[in-house]
Amino acid sequence: MDMHPPPAIVQIAQAEVPPEAPVEPTPIEVDVSKYIPDSATAVTMIVTLTPPTGQALVYAAGHERDGTVFKGPRSIDEVKLSGPTIYVKLYGATSFDIQYTNYRLPAN
Repeated sequence: MDMHPPPAIVQIAQAEVPPEAPVEPTPIEVDVSKYIPDSATAVTMIVTLTPPTGQALVYAAGHERDGTVFKGPRSIDEVKLSGPTIYVKLYGATSFDIQYTNYRLPAN
């Protein structure tokens, strides 16, 4: 009769560490009043991002939920305005450049 040692019972315990939540970027405030009239309701802009794999969320106060996403390296789109300030949140980008191409005024 062959003798085999009894099976070993091994328990491996892992530390219960909750997964880290992604850190929400701090919004960067941009004053557009030099380029866009205060009464403008929207602006069309070209956003250039560095590095080109980054993204930016651009929005005005009150329009946080319907901001415009710009994907690098360079993209063009319209952003709703509610005053002379917009906010930019960078995701994977370290810097940005904005060119304002056109704006929309309220209908009379």
